[in-house]
Amino acid sequence: MKRQKLINLMALLLVGTMLFSSCRQTGETTKKKKKAKKTTTTSESVETTEAPSETTSPETEESSETSASSSSANSSDVIGQGNLRAEGEFADKVRSLPCVVSVERLPEYEENQYMVYYEMPLDHNDPEKGTFYQRMYIYYLGEERPNHFYCSGYSIFNGVGHLFEEVPGEYDVEEFSRYYECNFIEPEYRFDGESLPEGFAYDNPDYWEYLTCSQAADDFHLMITGLKTILSGKWCFEGMSKGGEFTAYHLSRYPDDCDLFIAEAAMLRCNRGFPGMYEYTWSTAGDARYGKEKAKEYRDLVLAFQVEAIKNREELVEMYYKEVTTMGLTLSEEMTPDILFDCAVLDLAFLWQYDPEDTFKDMADILSMKDQYPEQYYLQEFESILVTCYGPWQYELDGSEYEDKSRYYNFVFQCYREDGYYAYDASYLREALEKDGSGAKLSITEDMEEHLYELRVYKEHRERFSFDPSVSEARSAVVDTTTTPLILINGLTDEHHVAEITETNNPNVHIFNLPENFHDETQFVDLSIEDFNEFDSIVRETLSIP
Repeated sequence: MKRQKLINLMALLLVGTMLFSSCRQTGETTKKKKKAKKTTTTSESVETTEAPSETTSPETEESSETSASSSSANSSDVIGQGNLRAEGEFADKVRSLPCVVSVERLPEYEENQYMVYYEMPLDHNDPEKGTFYQRMYIYYLGEERPNHFYCSGYSIFNGVGHLFEEVPGEYDVEEFSRYYECNFIEPEYRFDGESLPEGFAYDNPDYWEYLTCSQAADDFHLMITGLKTILSGKWCFEGMSKGGEFTAYHLSRYPDDCDLFIAEAAMLRCNRGFPGMYEYTWSTAGDARYGKEKAKEYRDLVLAFQVEAIKNREELVEMYYKEVTTMGLTLSEEMTPDILFDCAVLDLAFLWQYDPEDTFKDMADILSMKDQYPEQYYLQEFESILVTCYGPWQYELDGSEYEDKSRYYNFVFQCYREDGYYAYDASYLREALEKDGSGAKLSITEDMEEHLYELRVYKEHRERFSFDPSVSEARSAVVDTTTTPLILINGLTDEHHVAEITETNNPNVHIFNLPENFHDETQFVDLSIEDFNEFDSIVRETLSIP
């Protein structure tokens, strides 16, 4: 169902930059949570986890390889129960690379699938500060094949199951590897999934100074540099959304790592409080997709839904905030029930990230109930769609993890610190409330709008870290300066396109703007035949594919 697809797609996404990328979570209240244990570790001295051990199949004798000198964690915490030591020439070559401590094969893996574990420095500038174990998935086709290095920006997505097996409800991030017959290589972003330092905790700021784009680029540079010694084919670095932003940043840091970089739906100009997103959602969103008349009808519908929500705020605030208790969420003390509710109402702007037509229909149906059903039933239905579209879990501080072990707070923190985040703009809603004449008002004042996103970050983190604009500056500047080929694919119906780069005079950068497409419709399979032919020509020439 389209609505369920929308829910799945919106969950990981939320920001002005990166409303995520892989869209692998759901906005329902059935999410899985796991509290990270607290630690008293300081940034000057951090614990090192035990090196993962490699086990053989039951028919052979156990063996293990370790390179860490000290440990307190059980190896099963790193690699999980039941993994097998990968055998064969390629596995042995990978095992010999710098910082690789284990090459495993999950029981369900095929012969050419591998899970690789690196012992990675927490701080590449000072390795004495400790290490952590970082995963990388490889689907190997051959030493001379092109190499597709895919950065999601989150946990490993394709680490389980057959690489080319279609997953219902998910778009196929490895489509590029399948079409061009590449070795598929997917690293896990530092401090996401299972790539965590021992003692990592969400309310402890000590480890968080190492969650930076610079450190992540050093992780991937080390991986790519090592793999190049055993894989002789050309290299492509790809990422979407948050991963697309990082793709451009990695290009700015290590342009020689790969022969081609591809960034889709990448908000490269996103910075602190970047403007234009809300204006687009209330003025021209959907025009290219649905036509101006239908798009205006949809925009007016969302605005009417928002006005109705604020008019019924007394009852709806209480109902919405109950979800916080039900879900066991931790919010900042400044995130009061009224502010939380207003944020959720304003964030309905993000409906324009993915095709929301079924949600528009649901909104219209619910608004029509007002005079036909008892008020309590009407409000319950009203609140349910608000929770479904923008549940309170997206504002929590605690380190929740989802089915794929992606950690939402990591994303929020990176937005706050480097990737960029939006400032709220309630001007259109305030004007609509004034025209309505009901006297209903937002609890959020105009002077609060610029800093509302920051309330999703621990106060201790806000006190210790501030926004670093150099990342945004580097990834946007590289579009005009790169001599390494870069492909950008933008979906211009996605409200986040206001932070995308849609034109350049650099002949090494190839930009494909898709006016009718949303956030998740920005892969090469979404191109027109004419655009695909151009894309295909660039890829084949750059990666030396016949």
